[in-house]
Amino acid sequence: MRRLFFILSFSFLTAAFIIIAPVSVLAVTVGPAKMEYRVDPGAVVENTIILINDSGAKQTLWPAFEKFTEVNGEKKFRPAEPTELANWIKLPESVTLEPAEQKRIPFTIEIPQKAPPGGHFAVIWWGTAPPQGPGQVSIVTRAGILVYLQVSGQVNESAEVLRFSAEGKRFFWGKMPESFVVSFRNSGNTYQKPQGEILIKNIFKGKIVDFGVNDVNVIFLPDTEANLRIAKKFNKPPFAFGLYKAELVLRWGEKPESIKKSIWFFVFPWKQALGGIIALAILFFGLKKGIRKYNQWIIKKARESGI
Repeated sequence: MRRLFFILSFSFLTAAFIIIAPVSVLAVTVGPAKMEYRVDPGAVVENTIILINDSGAKQTLWPAFEKFTEVNGEKKFRPAEPTELANWIKLPESVTLEPAEQKRIPFTIEIPQKAPPGGHFAVIWWGTAPPQGPGQVSIVTRAGILVYLQVSGQVNESAEVLRFSAEGKRFFWGKMPESFVVSFRNSGNTYQKPQGEILIKNIFKGKIVDFGVNDVNVIFLPDTEANLRIAKKFNKPPFAFGLYKAELVLRWGEKPESIKKSIWFFVFPWKQALGGIIALAILFFGLKKGIRKYNQWIIKKARESGI
């Protein structure tokens, strides 16, 4: 019996130790999240990146490179496709960090004299296992830095707005619309960061409100399209009645290129109007009833006075 009690007690304590004992989780933080450069052929870029060991164990990190594209606004990494930037970026083969240690790692980007003009893109992965081949890394934990590089020359910055409308594509609204859709397509050979605003004006050209477009600096790679984020400027829509015009002004590129589009919509605040009609009806019938009672009271008084 004592032996059975000892075995059960030992098993319980062992299980409790396994559950309670801290587990060292391998984790790494890198910075910055993205880097943008506009350079000439033959130029050399020098900068630093930050690596932080967030775990309680010593770690060795290895860099690896992947090409990435965007599909419907989401980044897709393509390890099987070569990226020119992998040959241009010079980094240490590995970096070792003590627990909670932070290091600044210098690197260079050497742009060839005959580098193709336009955009070049890559993600620098820092992983806890060495690369297994070109563009491949065996991942235990990894964190990446996006690199956007534009080489000067015959750069095509063509782009277009595919759609601009209020959310729902309606013309009649019960209140000032809060959501708009701006669909942007980059048809050039470099990346674009379109920005602008939507101005809402009344028929007298007075500005009612404005919305920021792409305030989070979303970057569009060549041959990609997606909806831009629209930043609201009010928590509660202002009272509006009548015909209004929404004007989109969007800018992108080095020149910069710009485009203007506009839509019209009509606001009829039917809820407020219905409430007003009900209030007026109550006031009208209440006043009418009050006048009738007052007249009856006057007649009664006159009869009582013998008039």
